[in-house]
Amino acid sequence: MKTGSCELAVVGGGITALTAAWHAALDGCQVMLLAGDDLPGGLVANIGAVDGFPGSAPVAGMAMAERLMQGIVAHGGIIERSVAEGIDAASGGLVLRTATARWRAGKVIAATGARLAALDVPGAAALRDKGVLQCAWCNAGLYRGRRVVVIGAGDAAFQETLHLAGCGAKVTMVIRGEAVRARRSLVEQAAANEAITFLWSTEVTEVIGTDHVTGVALREHGSGETSSLDCDAVFPYIGLVPAGAWLGDLVETGPAGAVITDARLRTRTSGLFAAGAVRQGYGGRLTDAVGEATLAAREACAALAGNP
Repeated sequence: MKTGSCELAVVGGGITALTAAWHAALDGCQVMLLAGDDLPGGLVANIGAVDGFPGSAPVAGMAMAERLMQGIVAHGGIIERSVAEGIDAASGGLVLRTATARWRAGKVIAATGARLAALDVPGAAALRDKGVLQCAWCNAGLYRGRRVVVIGAGDAAFQETLHLAGCGAKVTMVIRGEAVRARRSLVEQAAANEAITFLWSTEVTEVIGTDHVTGVALREHGSGETSSLDCDAVFPYIGLVPAGAWLGDLVETGPAGAVITDARLRTRTSGLFAAGAVRQGYGGRLTDAVGEATLAAREACAALAGNP
């Protein structure tokens, strides 16, 4: 069993974790990033052109993540590509557990983010990766000239819809309510795109198909009327599930499983911080991720220096 130690461990592979590790390394902390085994960048890695960040032209999410990882190493940090399975309180700090190692850290920033919520209707699980997909950037080229359905009303749903339409797909957005949560600029772009149509106050009740998606069953909320729509793929962007189970009872969580912190991102366990989509109250935008990462790094480094 491999063992190691560091002043600060940052856990996660998304933009929040990468930014926190970058800032802490820049400030001179001995940093170890436990980045997991997924693509660096987390959910942002699925986005081909990340925008909405001041002073930055749109950039691929993967490229943004790679730059941060390079910066972490350049400032003396180390990166371990393994998954945190648990964490324990110990004398003088915390111990992170992976399948093959134990890492002792003075302070830990939990920034493991969240995963996209799965569509929970008949047929969706059986047809996952057979037309039920959650990465338009990865799959859009397969659906040029074909009809696809996007479910959701937030930024992610509209961003992926615009990408699919830009790659030649004919997109129907299915929106449960009569309002959206997405940025106005994204909504206006989608509304002006002739390849995109909208079904309001409607939900998908079933994904239809045997070996591959062939359609969806729908129900309109106001009238209760049911119908079906032929399509070749379904892209659900219906929310996030916080990825904080590995923290166990060292943290308090809300009803949805998100970690509860104070305004300084401190959990109920001394030395353990949480930031980003794993945390209750996270705003959900790139600027929120960067802001929380910066604050978490500053607080952890200050605590290591003996400044409460």
